[in-house]
Amino acid sequence: MQKTLRPFAAALAFLAALLLILAMLFTSLQLVMHDEDYFYNRYEAYGTADMIGISTEDITRALMQLVYYMEGDVPSIDLTVTENGQEVSMYNDRERLHMVDVQVLYQSFRTLRNFAVPAAAVLLIAAGAMLEKGSRLRIFAKAYLFGLHAYALVIGALGVWVAVDFTSFWIKFHHVFFTNDLWILSYATDRMIRICPEQLFNDIVVRFALQFIAATAALGICAAFAARKKKAANA
Repeated sequence: MQKTLRPFAAALAFLAALLLILAMLFTSLQLVMHDEDYFYNRYEAYGTADMIGISTEDITRALMQLVYYMEGDVPSIDLTVTENGQEVSMYNDRERLHMVDVQVLYQSFRTLRNFAVPAAAVLLIAAGAMLEKGSRLRIFAKAYLFGLHAYALVIGALGVWVAVDFTSFWIKFHHVFFTNDLWILSYATDRMIRICPEQLFNDIVVRFALQFIAATAALGICAAFAARKKKAANA
């Protein structure tokens, strides 16, 4: 009976793997977004303070305010910074409205991640109940490897796009996830665009992608070892 159910168990394990990898994807992004020292160093490397007349400390603080707002830790993005020797309100009304949309999108991804982990656990428990005890680890490991290959195809294609034409990728991203043009900001009037140049977004995408790849690949190596070890033991 358990052998008959093995294909269904493998399918459930594959779905669980997809959910777990999805959770790792968002978590990798979240870790990068909370690395204040990384952003400070990036701004120093860009020379942003000299270009816009706001100190690196204030620029970094203004960016982290956006992150805290996306997380729901602060009620608004409002804060005061010193620009060319004068205290000014960092963000304007258009930027505030745009960040409302960004927060909704970010919270949606976070909710999906928070759902993915327990859902994956339930799927693995259900799959395990259909399998013989000695075959569970091997089938779970193989399911993870299949899931990893599926993500690799998608992320690999996106990675090529980012490397070849990041601007096109970034514009299409906004067209897909936003239903208005509030994301189109002006360097002349919107300080948000001055502290969030395209290079910063490119660096964020690359860094979180590398972090995600490292984490999933490390787990993939363990899964490959487990799958081969169990297969050899059953041979």
